[in-house]
Amino acid sequence: MSTEVPADLWKKLTSTVGLVCVRHRGATNLMSAEWSYFVNKAPLYAAVVLGPRATTRELIAAAGEFTVTFCSEEQSELADFAGSFSTADVDKTTSDLVRLGEPEATGSPWVRGGLTAVECTLRQTVAFPVHTMYVGEVVAAHTPDPLPRPLVKHGAMHRLGGPAERTAAVVAAQLLPGGLLRVAATGPPDAEGPWRLSLLTAGGPDAHAETDETDALDALDAIDLGSHVPAPGGDLTVDLPLPEGLTGARLRGCRVRAERDGAKAGHASPAGTPR
Repeated sequence: MSTEVPADLWKKLTSTVGLVCVRHRGATNLMSAEWSYFVNKAPLYAAVVLGPRATTRELIAAAGEFTVTFCSEEQSELADFAGSFSTADVDKTTSDLVRLGEPEATGSPWVRGGLTAVECTLRQTVAFPVHTMYVGEVVAAHTPDPLPRPLVKHGAMHRLGGPAERTAAVVAAQLLPGGLLRVAATGPPDAEGPWRLSLLTAGGPDAHAETDETDALDALDAIDLGSHVPAPGGDLTVDLPLPEGLTGARLRGCRVRAERDGAKAGHASPAGTPR
């Protein structure tokens, strides 16, 4: 396996393009920033990462503020345009696609039509080998109702598809001191009822000989570990005593099964036991 890092590896991730504005000499500079994020919750901070040729870097540093609009899917043409020219080339805000909103807490306007637009006071500048990150505290926000869908940058620009389907339970299990077994599980949001836990133990020498893993698991003997009420969000964390006669060493090859109505069962090999 090669350890070489591809030059375009950064394009494999996704982001929501930001339209960055800063007031400069009575005019408004506008540019696209592919790397635009929220980076702290409370207080809320937003960050934009700008390349070495961006005139906006000096303007943000001088103004001590900026605004960023996280683009909606209707703004793909504007995002491309705003990233194709410098403020030294042309006043990009003269385009009919640019509708500026008046700031409430800073002196820099913001672009309408996005998921949300935030006004930021510059709090930190982080210099990387090539790019520079500008981190600002959000001091005002402008969010439309209803909320539009985001523009997603993943190499090219994309619209979001439907929600990712979640159908299966995911479970982890760990042997604790004192002979307790901790089980943690999550499942689909529409799953219902209590969690049902069981411990699957080897039912014979051919229990794992099946080619299909589901068949192999069904061939194991199941020890009932009871039903358990989920937390308000549907997750489960519970510490259980090991069944009588089972020690850590005898858990070798055992699996924990977690089931809930509306979810495909999840399995785990307890950590802290030989595999």
